[in-house]
Amino acid sequence: MQKTLSVFIDESGDFGKYNKENPYYLITMVFHEQSHSIISQMDNLNEQLRFQGYLSHSLHTGPLIRKEEKYIDLTFDERRKIFTSFIHFTRNVDITYKTFILRKRASDNERILMISLSQQIRDYLSQKEDLNNYEKIVVYYDNGQIQLTHIIRAVFEDSRTSFRTVKPYNYRLFQVAELITTMELINLKKANNSNSKSEIAFFGSMNKFHKNYYKLIKKKSLD
Repeated sequence: MQKTLSVFIDESGDFGKYNKENPYYLITMVFHEQSHSIISQMDNLNEQLRFQGYLSHSLHTGPLIRKEEKYIDLTFDERRKIFTSFIHFTRNVDITYKTFILRKRASDNERILMISLSQQIRDYLSQKEDLNNYEKIVVYYDNGQIQLTHIIRAVFEDSRTSFRTVKPYNYRLFQVAELITTMELINLKKANNSNSKSEIAFFGSMNKFHKNYYKLIKKKSLD
């Protein structure tokens, strides 16, 4: 049986000028072997969302935490229930992930950032020996910043690899990648005591964020 690896990619930040308020650019890759079914976990998630009245919901973690966009009319409890449902889903599905982090400096330009990130990803993938176990690799991304597109197509240059530009709302694991990226960014800010008021309010405190949520997600990390 042909073994196929799915790679769902999400990003946070941009390749623009240094901003001391948020000097980070992150890419998360979520890895899932397609032969490992997630149907039962998806059924459980959908049942929870159906019970909450959000069966067709597509998670967008940042706006959910900040009470923005489609979450603007939801109560705190409603937002927390949606968030917790996706945390449990992420814990229970058979995935792993790797987040790549760029800490931008005032002297950096777009070219420097792209070279640095590309090298970081290449180095990691070259050491990830289990990639050799797959006959096919399918990379999913949402056609965001053009720089990310260039990087992805450069580092995944293996003939086994195909690329799919998709809409995040069609793939639960893409939403998981977005959730993880947001959690990793919040954790970076926690280390610098730079979390926003909305983040602190949503989690109660950053210690609760780490204990009740981040530690659960981090168990899936390949770091």
